[in-house]
Amino acid sequence: MAARSTLPAAAIVPAPAWIPKPSLEPFASEAGLRWTAVAGSPNARRLRTEESYRGVRPELVAIEHLAGPDARRVRLDRLDDVARASMVDDPGGKWPQQLVERQQRAQQSGLLVNGVTMWQLQTMDAPPALLPATAEAVLKALTDVTIAETPDDHPLANAGVHLVRLAPALVHRTKLFTVLLQATYDPRLQPGGDIAALKRVLESEGESVFAASRSLFEGILIGDNYLGPLLGALSPAVWAFSAHRVSGVIVYTLGAALAGTTGDAAELLQVLPSQGASATMAMPKLPAQAPGAALAWWTTRLNELFGVLTDPAVFTDTTGTFRPPKQLHALLSVEQLFRRVGSIQTDHRDGHARRVLLFTVLDTLERLTGRPVAKLCSRPFAQATLDRLDAELSGNPAAEILLPAARRAIEALHGVQAGFYLARQLGSATISVPDENGSTRELDFDDATAEYIKVLRDATHGHGSNRAKRVELTNALLAHHTGQIPHDLSLLGYLYLLDMLTRPEDLARHLYAGGRD
Repeated sequence: MAARSTLPAAAIVPAPAWIPKPSLEPFASEAGLRWTAVAGSPNARRLRTEESYRGVRPELVAIEHLAGPDARRVRLDRLDDVARASMVDDPGGKWPQQLVERQQRAQQSGLLVNGVTMWQLQTMDAPPALLPATAEAVLKALTDVTIAETPDDHPLANAGVHLVRLAPALVHRTKLFTVLLQATYDPRLQPGGDIAALKRVLESEGESVFAASRSLFEGILIGDNYLGPLLGALSPAVWAFSAHRVSGVIVYTLGAALAGTTGDAAELLQVLPSQGASATMAMPKLPAQAPGAALAWWTTRLNELFGVLTDPAVFTDTTGTFRPPKQLHALLSVEQLFRRVGSIQTDHRDGHARRVLLFTVLDTLERLTGRPVAKLCSRPFAQATLDRLDAELSGNPAAEILLPAARRAIEALHGVQAGFYLARQLGSATISVPDENGSTRELDFDDATAEYIKVLRDATHGHGSNRAKRVELTNALLAHHTGQIPHDLSLLGYLYLLDMLTRPEDLARHLYAGGRD
């Protein structure tokens, strides 16, 4: 916890005049925040998280194993609470018809994928009183799955049901931040404004009152995309799927890893030209406890992450005053990171798109961690990162799900090194490249690989460097390499996402950055 010592314990927040002072403390309490007066500043309050005050971990995300190998007993009745608390919006009221179509498709095709899409929608659309029974029916359907060649085998016998709960405090903390953010820039919320009139006008037009950038970070309110990289950890294999309600995500684990793609095109769109993987991946064998352990590890880490992202003290300036835009940038960057890593995993057929997504992920990681792209592409640094994760997960069955993709990323870096064909033909252990002074310098394969990947990243704007000091280096690296890029290089983004999840204190320190914006 030493890294937190550089951060203030609390944030000073100017209290908007149009918010009744008596309502501030109850709202803060619901958000898991302590809202106290600031001596000598009647219009300011000191805001501190409950976990910081008590010296405990946040309580924003939790998991319950409701059925399957990780559950002590079947507790699907626990879904009653999340069912009554919320219903996901059905835009346009289309779900009933979609559900009929999915049921027909599942019955006619007999394909598991059609069953899964049906079960997802059934779970999302189930009335509160029927949600436990719906989950029970889905679980039975999964455990009853058989293979035509061996009808007595049940490959999904270890399927399970899990509930990832999002605490109401998480929503309240986010609402508070959006209110303060809008108050900074909306002239109608400045002193003398009429918030009641504003609310009437906006609601009459079907507008939300406080919606600043809301759709760009709605994942923190629903939780779906923050579980995405975990559910895609074995891509192109699939080991679980989810269905979200507003205050929780229901995860069905399959108890096995199944192929997530077909060898040939499954849709007409997939017959169009694209660069896919050049090799197949063997389906891993999962221990019965691996799915539940992976979910438990991930939700524990998400809890710590959300604790950082919703702590006002992290987003203060050098005077200790809360800066809403600073928190907005952090939330948007982290949400973007999770979504793009998830897109890399799901876009298995298009290696080019995955690589472009990787470069944006590396840029986002540089913003969040302060580590330059070249360092993130260094094989020794990536290997050291994997070694730390290996040590943390040693003996934990979660490693069977969490780490294979990270290991594939390291192997892909070795594959990039193998592309330096000129050095291999010349029998050289280094690569000669021009330096900034007009002479030459030698790069070992690790440094050359990092620089080469950086050249490709810079080329997302078009090949050919516009920086005079890198022109000759860029040309030399392109000449030395075959251009063959392993399909799994894009999994570097997943490796560093895992690493970020294990280092919440480092993230908090970097986001605070001494109070600078």
